[in-house]
Amino acid sequence: MTEVVAEPDASTTSSEALPATSSSASLRLSSLNLLNFTAPPQASYEFDNIYSSAQWQQKTDWLRRVLTDVAPDVLALQEVFSFEALQQLTSELGFGYFAVAGQPTLIDDHVYQKPVVALASKYPIVQSNAVQVPQAAANALGLSHFNFSRAPLRALVQLPEIGLCNCYVVHLKSRRPLALPQGQNLPAAEALSRWAACVQRGNEAGLLLEAITEQWAEDKLPVMLLGDFNDELSSPLLQILVQSLAQSFQPTAELSVDLGDAQPQPPDNVLQLQDSWIMQPEQPEPRPATHYYGAKGSVLDYILLSADFAPLVQRQWVVDQHLRQPVFAVDGYSSDHALVTVQLRPAAL
Repeated sequence: MTEVVAEPDASTTSSEALPATSSSASLRLSSLNLLNFTAPPQASYEFDNIYSSAQWQQKTDWLRRVLTDVAPDVLALQEVFSFEALQQLTSELGFGYFAVAGQPTLIDDHVYQKPVVALASKYPIVQSNAVQVPQAAANALGLSHFNFSRAPLRALVQLPEIGLCNCYVVHLKSRRPLALPQGQNLPAAEALSRWAACVQRGNEAGLLLEAITEQWAEDKLPVMLLGDFNDELSSPLLQILVQSLAQSFQPTAELSVDLGDAQPQPPDNVLQLQDSWIMQPEQPEPRPATHYYGAKGSVLDYILLSADFAPLVQRQWVVDQHLRQPVFAVDGYSSDHALVTVQLRPAAL
């Protein structure tokens, strides 16, 4: 895997009036699944799945407009094929730094498969790399040949007032069924292929957490994890990412002593990620969906933060007008996900 780093050369929805730019006293983190960001004449997934010039112009115009309105400082992006075009677009909007986790697979110089994730930042990306599977943990789980469906990205970002942070971008396995090995007569094959996709997503979450925790144990830097999780955090498959230490910590037999009325406490030296939505001083209800399947909305896109950010979180909102009340001439080739943004106030430090 390779990576690219460029040097410098409401209510909770979009219906709320938001400042055109983030102020010098605030910092905005955003995440967006771009839905097949593939510049013509290349195709994505299928040989004839190609944007016309007019469709591509509409898609990129929409992205420019949304990013100008929201004015994020750090932007996580998923479902990226044409990363050079994305780097150029974000650079024109003031993002002087860009990193990507590897390169998408290109078949016959025409059809892209396996999109990548990227990070655009207005502040320096000091280092970046595709996250590797933590092999010892994979072996312990009996997953010695495990691979992420899409490699997560780690970027070391220098943020004002906060300093160095480890920023991770993720796009976990979708709910699309996984193909099973050929030549097997399995009466429940369809159900098993759907379950295999769920198992892959859960294993990705667990092994990503292990990789993040190993890095944190080494440098103790603040952590942010942004992206499309393709499931709700309340799912048993993803709970490991935000599981309460009070729930997860249980004393071992060696530690079993008579504590009287005292409750066992988790160790201090443990990384804890939290959903930035619940870190807000106030949480508007209901929480807005970030993706719709028909009329059913789900929250699939998240920004998780380490405890270092707890006193800094001001608010979170989504841009979802293109999902709830789309205008085809404007939103027809935008995205099938909402853009999620959390605003921090580093001056609180």
